[in-house]
Amino acid sequence: MRMNRLYAPAAAVCLVAAGLPMAGNANAAAGGASSNPMQKSRPLRPGPPRYLEQYDFLAESEGHNDFFDPIRHIPVGSSSWLQLGGGFRYRYEDQNEPGFGLGGVNNDSYYQQRLQLHADLHLFDDALRAFVQLENTESWSKETFSPFDESDNELHQAFLDFNTDTYSGGRLTARVGRQEMALGEFVNTTTRAVPNVRQTFDGVRLIYAGPDGYNFNAFFTQPVGTVQDGSFNDSSSDSGDFYGLYSEIPLSESISTDVYYYGYKRDNNALNGAAGKEKRHSTGNRLHGVAGNVDFTVDTLYQFGDLGDQDIKAWGLSGSTGYTFNGVAGKPGMALRFDAASGDDSPTDSESNTFDPLFPANGKFYGNASLTTLSNLIAVGPQFAVSPLPSVTVSPTILALWRESEEDSAYLPGLRPIAGTANVPGSRLGTTYNMFVRWAATANFTLDLEYQYYDVSDVIRDVGGEDTQYASVRASFLF
Repeated sequence: MRMNRLYAPAAAVCLVAAGLPMAGNANAAAGGASSNPMQKSRPLRPGPPRYLEQYDFLAESEGHNDFFDPIRHIPVGSSSWLQLGGGFRYRYEDQNEPGFGLGGVNNDSYYQQRLQLHADLHLFDDALRAFVQLENTESWSKETFSPFDESDNELHQAFLDFNTDTYSGGRLTARVGRQEMALGEFVNTTTRAVPNVRQTFDGVRLIYAGPDGYNFNAFFTQPVGTVQDGSFNDSSSDSGDFYGLYSEIPLSESISTDVYYYGYKRDNNALNGAAGKEKRHSTGNRLHGVAGNVDFTVDTLYQFGDLGDQDIKAWGLSGSTGYTFNGVAGKPGMALRFDAASGDDSPTDSESNTFDPLFPANGKFYGNASLTTLSNLIAVGPQFAVSPLPSVTVSPTILALWRESEEDSAYLPGLRPIAGTANVPGSRLGTTYNMFVRWAATANFTLDLEYQYYDVSDVIRDVGGEDTQYASVRASFLF
């Protein structure tokens, strides 16, 4: 079961996963203009970066069949054009016992707003590109603080692309500036699409899109992690250095492998008894493919380095295997999800064993109630998806959860330990039940509904935690 169909058109998701621009020449290299999904439906659904949208095929007015097409390709001379776009999202959420009720709040109901506008200038037949995106985020009536709730008005993305075609028929891009970045299955690097303030990175990135499915990314960035009150002041100056390599290599027509490395260097971090300067290295492999009705993806990772005076030795695994009934109405699918990540064996020894998932898409895997992350975790359970109508997708997920190590805390997103859990015995965390519904009402309007119930078990109950319920309504209009 291709779970990515819940988030964006398949072709776009593939490009997001590889971190590639869908530029005209790259499309031609991949097999012609027809490979651009924007020709069938535009814009992209909520989730992927908006810079993936390429509308050079709208240069001819006969290609216009959407109300917003005239602003999607504005000629600027004979070899240049400007793309304009934007959108808004309004979000209502209600949480009963947020954070398992351990923060003293029994109920939290709130509203959030995200407004975006972008301009995308392509010069000299796309040899040079400038992309700028402004964002306004606001939050009202929220009692439980999150650093990604609001940031007023910000320069969300601003980068330059320098593009050239290669002798092999591929495309090479050098990108400089503030940018969103999502790689692979979003296990370690994503756009943080559902929280109100999306994730961006300041830095440089080299992207190669090959003609036969060979793709390569190299980057050196600083995460934009300091979200502050006021406008135009979000910063990456104290978030450390995040750098790496990511390559996708086709093994056959249906199977590919991704080989990658991430480095994350911070001046100060603390984790389960270890504290000080951190230099964390992550090496990983993703094996993924589709064979008939069966699809699969498996990421395996190992982390090493130093945190204070302790040696980092940690591991992680994230994967699913699914089956889609393509010949059945609604294309129902089912999958088995299995995730595991190491926890620390002892806070007083010379090793730090807690796996750090870096910048993961927690909501995609574990629901958006912000209760689970891939650290000291074992998660197993079924996922389902069906489209009762062409515009509607329904996806329930059930996951049973355990701690991998009883000597370490259970963790919330952001590697926040659940208070007291390091000092209680047992491994069973609970079971989470999630229902996600997406209605693609029009080409521009999308309505997402989500409900999650976390039935806590021994570890969380023993520290005073309660069952948690979460409901979310997210209405997006993009143009």
